Amino acid sequence: MENFDDIRPYRDDEMEMAISKLIVEDEFISILKYFFKKNYLNYLESLKTVREADEFQVFLIKPILDGLKAASMTELTFSGIENILTNQPCLFISNHRDIVLDPALLDLVLHLNNIPTVEIAIGSNLLIKPWIEVFVRINKSFIVRRDVSGRELLRSSLHLSQYIRDNIVERGSYTWIAQREGRAKDGNDFTQESLLRMLSLSGNTKNIADSLIPLNIIPVSISYEFDPCDGLKARELWMKKSGQPFVKSPQDDLVSMELGLRGQKGAVHFHFDKPITPELKTIASLGIHEQGTAIAQMIDSRIFSSYKLSNTQKAAYNLFFGVNKFDIEELQMAYLKAYFSKQLEDVGLSSNEMTFILQQYANPAANYLKIQEK
Repeated sequence: MENFDDIRPYRDDEMEMAISKLIVEDEFISILKYFFKKNYLNYLESLKTVREADEFQVFLIKPILDGLKAASMTELTFSGIENILTNQPCLFISNHRDIVLDPALLDLVLHLNNIPTVEIAIGSNLLIKPWIEVFVRINKSFIVRRDVSGRELLRSSLHLSQYIRDNIVERGSYTWIAQREGRAKDGNDFTQESLLRMLSLSGNTKNIADSLIPLNIIPVSISYEFDPCDGLKARELWMKKSGQPFVKSPQDDLVSMELGLRGQKGAVHFHFDKPITPELKTIASLGIHEQGTAIAQMIDSRIFSSYKLSNTQKAAYNLFFGVNKFDIEELQMAYLKAYFSKQLEDVGLSSNEMTFILQQYANPAANYLKIQEK
């Protein structure tokens, strides 16, 4: 494993060293104060004795997630848990709504069902400060380098692919990665073929489908009733559509992380689909260039068909497409219109830019309906 020291999480024998670095950071201590109030000193002292990643998650991460769930969600539900076999480590590939909570809540669901938590792919662009890298590597995260290009990008992609394969096949670790780089700002959750090609690089064959079979890929569909960052995403979409330059800064990522954690999310649902291995065996007969497209479309259809649509998506669909496909009560529609307007107002936009927030919620409903109508 020393070949992956530059990207892998800390192992249990490194926990004492890593935690000793973390607990002296003022910003980390501030986080403990925020979540644990007057009891933060007890947590700070007890952290010194933690020696395993799983222990760290149960001791610190789970109470934080329980608090966030109580404060910002009406419910957290799941389905398809029977598709995850405890003796068959897998690669979860999911749509991506929230920078922090997507894999964190997935871990909570797994933990509640006595399934090992995942190693998490996290972009290097989010490691804004040194202590954040220490924190995420304690919390079972491995690093996806975003600051490379050209030949270095190919080497980095192969390195990452080798790590993920080794992690699942050799170490037997459950692993998570988003279906695309960055969050889908417009609600269209499409798997990047480049991700699948990256994952296949470490296989013993140029056949993409055959190379992916050992990873035991399970698509995961994540549904949020409300996205706390929908206003920020709308503003970004509006700026790009208006031809205004938008360059995301580290501060923007910090704001999104904080808002995503604190903001109201309503009902949140995770669906775990069946492994795609049987379908990969049939796709393996296609040409190499056709395989990437076919696999991406298959993962997308699994995710689309498993959305748990709320009135937020249904109302947005009706408004965005100017139809009455979904039956929404008048009072509920009025409430949601006011919600959309308020979210726009909070980021300096007016109701004239309503389309930029509606599409975020309407597109998941549209993609769901396309699958249902096939």
